Amino acid sequence: MDWKLILIGCAGGGLPDIVRIVQNRYEPNLPDYLKSANFWLGFILLLFLGAVAAWLGDAGSTKEALAYGFTAPEIISRLLASPGGVRGAGEGMPIRRWWAL
Repeated sequence: MDWKLILIGCAGGGLPDIVRIVQNRYEPNLPDYLKSANFWLGFILLLFLGAVAAWLGDAGSTKEALAYGFTAPEIISRLLASPGGVRGAGEGMPIRRWWAL
């Protein structure tokens, strides 16, 4: 596995947050969440997940590495962010139902 593709997968993992920051570039003040350690720990975790996904997916091209890197953390963060998404209660989709899709 090429290290360049793993790093591109890492960049793909950070892409959702990077796009969110770029969308708010004209705001006069930085969002409060950018100042919290919790955001930066989560961001580093998403970068790591993107790199692992590109490595485990055995990405063969730049596009594949970016897609693997973006998709894996995005799916995991959406599952964990939805209320009840993991436990199967509330308004979120139960994880067993999501897995069966």
